[in-house]
Amino acid sequence: MFSLADLWMWFTESENWLGRYGLLNLLGEHLAISLCSILLASLLALPLGILIGHLGKGEALVVGLSSISRAIPTMGLLFALVMLLGIVNRELAVTLALAAIAVPPILAGAYSGISTIERSTKVAAIAQGMRPTQLIWHVELPLAANSIIGGLRIAFIQVVSTVALAPLVGLGGLGFAIIQGLALRDFAQVTAGAIAIVLLTLFGNLVLGMMQQKTRLSTLRQIRAR
Repeated sequence: MFSLADLWMWFTESENWLGRYGLLNLLGEHLAISLCSILLASLLALPLGILIGHLGKGEALVVGLSSISRAIPTMGLLFALVMLLGIVNRELAVTLALAAIAVPPILAGAYSGISTIERSTKVAAIAQGMRPTQLIWHVELPLAANSIIGGLRIAFIQVVSTVALAPLVGLGGLGFAIIQGLALRDFAQVTAGAIAIVLLTLFGNLVLGMMQQKTRLSTLRQIRAR
């Protein structure tokens, strides 16, 4: 029967931390998959969200993508892409599936951050001779940074928790500890894997939350300076 003593013993055994299937290596794989997916999603969603917010057109696209992302089951999308691209391309399939999850919150964060900037602020910048690109870089992006980081924060939480499914298609990550533990009926390992995923999610959320708070205070100082 599983107990806290078993869990403590599992954590204190060095072989559970080192090696191909050790917790440290699985953590590295989990982070690598997560960050690659978020980076890909950011390359697609950030420019699009900034452009839509800047032009004030295309809000329906943002709303539509957000609705679709909630309707499509993550596991179904993951397996569908693996079958479509082939098992040899499972890394790409998983990355694309996770990127699809991350795109809507990143897109929404960028769009809402840009679109909610007061029109008078933009008009004043244009009156000073700023070109559209200068307006984006020097006015809109700094003021929208808080919202953009908020979108990345949501995307990180969703992706990191979903990467636990990656071992189902032959990849690594902390989910492997859970799946292997269930197969071996090693419930201490299952719990350890789950705790690791929760701690990683909380840590990332904390770091991004601190960045978001810092940008919020910076924005407030800029507004007061005017």
